[in-house]
Amino acid sequence: MKKITFLVVLLVSLFSNAQESRLTIFSEDGDAFYVILNGIRQNEEPVVNIAIDYLTNDYYDTKIVFADESIPVLEKKHLMVVDVDNQRGEVVYKIKDTKRGRKLRFFSFTPFQAILPPPSNVSVIHYNATPLPPIQTVTQTTTTTTSSGNGDQINIGVGVNAGGTNVGVGINVNSGMSTTTTQTTTTTVGGAPSDVVIVEETGCFEMSRADFNQALASIESKTFSDSKLTLAKQITKSNCLNSGQIAHITGLFDFEDTRLEYAKFAYIYCFNPENYWKVNNSFQFESTIEELDEYIASLGH
Repeated sequence: MKKITFLVVLLVSLFSNAQESRLTIFSEDGDAFYVILNGIRQNEEPVVNIAIDYLTNDYYDTKIVFADESIPVLEKKHLMVVDVDNQRGEVVYKIKDTKRGRKLRFFSFTPFQAILPPPSNVSVIHYNATPLPPIQTVTQTTTTTTSSGNGDQINIGVGVNAGGTNVGVGINVNSGMSTTTTQTTTTTVGGAPSDVVIVEETGCFEMSRADFNQALASIESKTFSDSKLTLAKQITKSNCLNSGQIAHITGLFDFEDTRLEYAKFAYIYCFNPENYWKVNNSFQFESTIEELDEYIASLGH
C-alpha cells in the first residue's frame, strides 16, 4: 500500500512540475499547412490539425505556410505556449478566415494535468529541432507541337497501258514535323515575397487573476458611472482581458447603455473573442445583445 501511495505522489509531482507544453493548431476552413517554429519546419507533410509536444520555451516565433500557395504565409511573433500565469499545458490556436485575411487566434488552454490524448484526426509530433529540407513541389508539363507542309514530300506516279487496260499507282508521302516536350518545374512552397506575408504582432495576453481583482476593486470604488467607465476603459486598453473578465466588468455598470458602450470598446482587446458570447449575460434586453452582435459583425473579425 505504501508503494502505491508513493507512486501516486511521484506521478502527481512529475505532472505538477512539468516543464513542457503542447501546441495544437487547426484550420477552421480545412486548409492544409506546415508549421515552422523558430525557423524550423515541424511537419513533413501538410496537415489540417497538428499537435506539437515537448515544447520547453514559453513562446515561439511561428510561421504557417499553406500547401495552397495562393494563400499568404501567416507569421506570428512570440506565440505563447503557456497561460498568463506561466502554467504549462496544451495551448490551442485556430486558423480563422476573416474579412482581413487569415488570422491565428487563441482558442483554449488546458492545464498540463488535465491534458487528454488528441483525437485520431490530429497529427501528433515531438518538437523537431533539426531543420527539414525545403518544402518543394514538382510539376511536369508535357507539350506536343505538330507542324505540317514544311517537311519532305515524296510523290511517285506509275502508269501502265496493256491491252487497252490502264493501271495507275500514285504514292504521296508528307513527312511533317511532330515534337513532344516534357518540362519539369520544381517550386519551393512558401517562398512568397515579403509583401504577401501576413505578420501578426505579439498581440495581447489576458490579465492575471491578481491584477484583475485589483482592477475590479478600483472600478467598484468609483461612485459615478462615468468615472467607472473611464477607469474601465483605461484598464482594458492597457491590459488584455478574457471574455469572462470583460463580462464581469460589464456587469458593474448600472445602465444598459453604459454596459453596451463598454462591451463594444472592450471587444478588440479581448484575448479570446470567440467566447465573447459570455458578455451577453451582462445585458437585460435582447435588443442590446443584437446591437452588440451587429457591431462585432461590422468589424469583420
